[in-house]
Amino acid sequence: MILQNADARLLAAARVSRYLLYHVMRITAAELEPVDSFYIGFRQGESAIVYPYNWDGHEYDNPNINTFAPEGLTAWIVKHKKTYWSQADKALMLHRGRAFGDTSRRSAEGIVTPLIESGNRRVIGVMAMLSYTGGAYDESTCRFLEGLAEILVTALAREREDRERRRRFGGPEPSEPPVTQTLRRLRRQAEELRVQYPELQEPLERLCQTCAQAQTESAELLIAQTTQNDPLAGLTAREREIALLLIEPLTYAQLGERLCISEKTVKTHAANIIRKLDAGGRSGVRQLLLGSR
Repeated sequence: MILQNADARLLAAARVSRYLLYHVMRITAAELEPVDSFYIGFRQGESAIVYPYNWDGHEYDNPNINTFAPEGLTAWIVKHKKTYWSQADKALMLHRGRAFGDTSRRSAEGIVTPLIESGNRRVIGVMAMLSYTGGAYDESTCRFLEGLAEILVTALAREREDRERRRRFGGPEPSEPPVTQTLRRLRRQAEELRVQYPELQEPLERLCQTCAQAQTESAELLIAQTTQNDPLAGLTAREREIALLLIEPLTYAQLGERLCISEKTVKTHAANIIRKLDAGGRSGVRQLLLGSR
């Protein structure tokens, strides 16, 4: 019932700002079960993830970008495309990642669910709720967070459709937010003033929230700009070199001779490149690269 009632509220929040959408997501999750920490992250290439929203207790942590290891939790979710619940492995994978917020405490329980695009079933990110209390969640909590994830993916898809309509029909584009580093300094200064001047608690709290919102929007801009500017961002150095050669009219054997490697090795690299770029084939790589120049 909570999820049904939240659907319209969340989609309405998405039309205002990404920060408000994530904020309402967290509040909605807390209506069902205790949420001591909550985060949302989006994949960037094959080995990195951007976290535009990190919340721990009553503090909003700075957005950041991190790489994830092949044996880590994010990699597991990307591979299996299903929800992780810490009870399955006694929170072993939950504690392998980067700590945020209050690093003096460890979450006793957590649920991390994938954000999956409906069309191609690709995992584009993760959403997590964590608790310092063991046994705080059950199977219904997992299903609930999965429902929230579906709503988030739907909201993002609608946003992309709106952006495409603006592009096609000449509508105004969203303005570029300030740089994240400046906003971090401004928010830190506002938090210091909030402690020094209790009589200004309310206006300074609003200022801190505004900074947090702008930081989220700046992180989202990083996601969009990096993806648009470098289609090879998720490839290794060797794969980038071979990808650029794939656009030339050379056979795999000829490419191997040029690179001083075997034809079989070239084919293996090419297969990995095609998979990572979701290009469909060598012609898809050529189209992607020539179209981005």
